[in-house]
Amino acid sequence: MHIRHLSIALVAALLPVSAASAQFSYDFNTLTGSDTHPFTPLAGQDGWTTDTYNAGNGCGVTATLSHDGTQCLWFEEVGPGYGCDASRISPSPFAPFAGLGSNAMFEVDIKVGWWGGSFGMAHDTNGDTLIRGNQPGERGVRFSVGGNGSTQFRLYAADQTFVQVPLASVAQAGGGDWLRVRVIMDLPAAGGTGLGSVFVKNLTNGDPAFSAVSGLLDIPLALDLAATDARNPLLWDAVWLHFEGATYALDNVNIGYGSYARSTGTSCSGALRATSLPTLGTSWDLEVDTPAGTVLGLNWFGLTNPNIADLTFLGLPGCGLYANLDVLVGPWVPTGASYSYSFAIPATPVALLGFDLHTQVALAPTPSPNSFGFVTTNGMQGRLGNM
Repeated sequence: MHIRHLSIALVAALLPVSAASAQFSYDFNTLTGSDTHPFTPLAGQDGWTTDTYNAGNGCGVTATLSHDGTQCLWFEEVGPGYGCDASRISPSPFAPFAGLGSNAMFEVDIKVGWWGGSFGMAHDTNGDTLIRGNQPGERGVRFSVGGNGSTQFRLYAADQTFVQVPLASVAQAGGGDWLRVRVIMDLPAAGGTGLGSVFVKNLTNGDPAFSAVSGLLDIPLALDLAATDARNPLLWDAVWLHFEGATYALDNVNIGYGSYARSTGTSCSGALRATSLPTLGTSWDLEVDTPAGTVLGLNWFGLTNPNIADLTFLGLPGCGLYANLDVLVGPWVPTGASYSYSFAIPATPVALLGFDLHTQVALAPTPSPNSFGFVTTNGMQGRLGNM
């Protein structure tokens, strides 16, 4: 079922916000690469600078070793303290961060090694045309990932404090996996100090959609709009990466206004999940489990989440309401173990970027579980982006 008329309701209900639609994508495919170790040096290609620590070879460019068979960065050196730094400075700050959006995003594909691989936003604070991990105030928000017990998966705030979760809890990731890591930043949140959330898709396992990383949602980012270093997102004009030991690889850098979807509240029957992201010009696809005995269903969309955890007063004990009933769809009759529905998102206006949409489902099972006759699923929140 495709719900297209809700797009008009969304546009009419827009808050007075504006956002640039600019985005930045980089895939290394225009660089010179080789699949023979030590690969083709990255240094000096298309504005990239590198430093190598202890190892004889630094960050290299391969010809076909990315997960998609294309070129990528690769570091294959093994030894104590072996590592490489790389950075590329843009002529001007990246627009999504200068626009202070609620869904400013950076995303990258990374192959998980052991000691730690990191990627994030940066600013050339000292003006020497390169970013290095040992230069204070040049690294902003970033993440790191590694199989080593002291690394695992971390989200670093702009002041370089971090929150860590087990690697295995991140899309069932393990060493050697290719992960697509999406860091979404609500820059105006928390009084302008920002909140960050991490979403991951395990490309090696063939994940169909991003998963929110439990423990890395709404993390304080310690941003400072008055700072003259990389704590200030208005100044982010560079990307920086570090590989510590073998084997790390990286590809497909994207910076823009990222869409995401995440579960809200709890379900008292059936699980609602997103099977695609709410991106401008596409459809937001959702799927709900319909347990045996379900005879009827309703789904709805809302512009806000009332976050009512207990609907006992309506005769639905243990059930909640996590999307306002602005547009009700149905009833419909399930024909299998799940039911799919979608919402068509217009490609314009760009003011939709960063806008939130909420949805939820009510199911009528037999025998009736309560005086109301329905039970509710968890909710889903979707934030609209251009990527």
